[in-house]
Amino acid sequence: MAIKMRINIKFIDQKDHKFTTIGHWFETYEHGDVILNIQISKMFWKYQMAVLFHELIEVAICQSKNIHTVECDIFDAMFETEYEAGVWPKSVEAGFDKRCPYRVGHIWGSRFERVVIWLLGAKWRDYTDATNKLMGVV
Repeated sequence: MAIKMRINIKFIDQKDHKFTTIGHWFETYEHGDVILNIQISKMFWKYQMAVLFHELIEVAICQSKNIHTVECDIFDAMFETEYEAGVWPKSVEAGFDKRCPYRVGHIWGSRFERVVIWLLGAKWRDYTDATNKLMGVV
């Protein structure tokens, strides 16, 4: 029997994210089926689309490498403690860290993010300014 996957996309307030991010994916399970949950910060729709494509690419690569929510969230929680301890400024993205289990997915997701911004006629600088402001980077 084939495993079915459902995708649940929610646009949420920035303060409701579990980690310092504008997009987060996690898997849940229901009756043996995978539910891919993607949470994206509420912002300009073109920016939301860029984040959505980032998350989809990242999770697809992770699933193809058998990397799941638990190990990603453990890493993100550890990285949050490093933010709080002053090891990293919030301008450093956890996904680029060499210890990160989803690093390859994050790198490719970031590339797709740039392409989506370009295809939708938005400016990368405006996008990064807006997302950094949401995360408190600026």
